[in-house]
Amino acid sequence: MNLQDGISLSEGLIVTVFSMAIVFATLVVISLILTGFKSAFYKEEKKEPVKKGVLPVNENTVVENTEEIVDNDEELVSVIAAAISAATGQSVENIYIRNIKRVSQASPVWAMAGRQEGIYNNLKGH
Repeated sequence: MNLQDGISLSEGLIVTVFSMAIVFATLVVISLILTGFKSAFYKEEKKEPVKKGVLPVNENTVVENTEEIVDNDEELVSVIAAAISAATGQSVENIYIRNIKRVSQASPVWAMAGRQEGIYNNLKGH
């Protein structure tokens, strides 16, 4: 085959199909190698079921925990009010916190980011 003579359409198609076959064969070989690495070096951890146990309840412990929660809630409300004040530029006296709901930590990160963005957008509107 001489390049000066030119390549016919059928020869070009043969070269194209042959080149694509080589590329796909190479990709299959790479995939098999990676699968072999995964089975050789990666061992999936077995998940043990979480055992829900009931902690022994002591009256003194319950009272101490309740006081601690109340103290933490007041601190939490003041921190939230300060954060809202800083984000919106309003004074703390103008902010009324009616209800605080804890968001479970089991939510995906994108869901929490969406909620935070929605709250921020609602605060900017007021």
